[in-house]
Amino acid sequence: MKVLYLTDSEPDYLADQIYDGLCAVLGGENVFDFPRKAAYHGPHARPSSLVLGREGGEAQDALVERLRAGQLDLALLSSPRRGVQAAFRALADQARLPPIVLLDGEDDTQLRLDLLRAVGAGVYFKREYRKRPGELGGAWFRGLRSMYGEEFEGRIFPLPFSVSAAALSGAPSLTRDIDVSFVGRASHRKRLAAVRLLRDAPDIRFEGGVYVEPTDRRSRLAESWFDIMAAKLLGDPPARGSLSRMGMEAYRSLLGRSKTALSIRGGGFDTVRYWEVVAAKTPLISEAPDIDIPHNFEHGVHAVFCRPDLSDLTYWVRRLRDDEAERQRMAEAAYSHLLAYHTTARRAAYLLELCAQVL
Repeated sequence: MKVLYLTDSEPDYLADQIYDGLCAVLGGENVFDFPRKAAYHGPHARPSSLVLGREGGEAQDALVERLRAGQLDLALLSSPRRGVQAAFRALADQARLPPIVLLDGEDDTQLRLDLLRAVGAGVYFKREYRKRPGELGGAWFRGLRSMYGEEFEGRIFPLPFSVSAAALSGAPSLTRDIDVSFVGRASHRKRLAAVRLLRDAPDIRFEGGVYVEPTDRRSRLAESWFDIMAAKLLGDPPARGSLSRMGMEAYRSLLGRSKTALSIRGGGFDTVRYWEVVAAKTPLISEAPDIDIPHNFEHGVHAVFCRPDLSDLTYWVRRLRDDEAERQRMAEAAYSHLLAYHTTARRAAYLLELCAQVL
């Protein structure tokens, strides 16, 4: 199979991971990214996170010729972003495209059905995909079908993050002298609350925290509505944080020293660290998912899911900290489950299998 992979120039975790998986499953010579994305090729590629594709990259005219000759079997729009839409129009105006698939790795739960219709996609994969309507009650499901119509039934599927082969090399083998760790951007107030709870527990050794980006405002670091309004009244100046973004090697070292590690939602529930923690063979503590994750980790088997209000977070940290045998069992079970279902190659294979069934 040969796949046309329409890209955007900016980093995109889901799009980049699926490209990585497609190269692993199909071979890089059979995945044609357009426009050519520097992160996938040559000296600017990122070998720490991606399996590299072909060194080159075909020009638009060459791809148009391939399309006219019927040499490509599938067209994947790797995101709903403008760059991808522009790439789609540039080729669709000159040649007939093979069956079209839309990937949506954005943080929100919005289903971009107008775009689905506009590009004529036969399948839609959504990262932040809410749990199946049938699990939430028949009345809600009937309302959804009435709202969206039946034209999309059986064509929308969840597609969460995964882990690359590089991430599976695991964290360095170090003494686990930290009870729990977490490092993440201040992109959700629940992260602030979790960090405060762990720092305030005198008997828990916690390392990490939240960091801010240059574009973040002070209100991002506010937990209460009063603090938010106070920041707004001051013009919401740039946020200041004591923690900087951590490099990959330092982060892997932190996971290697951690008896447990936390994943808390950011812009969406699904975060890369949800999978990276397990890849490091560190027991995962997370809030329970509110999105559909096929073959997700099970509570008490592969991970621990705390309450949405985090009221039992410190309980689970202490319980796992004090039970080394349980930590080891959980870490090994989760890692095996990760290999079976949640590598980038497995995610790409899952995508291709569903496309073959639907298109």
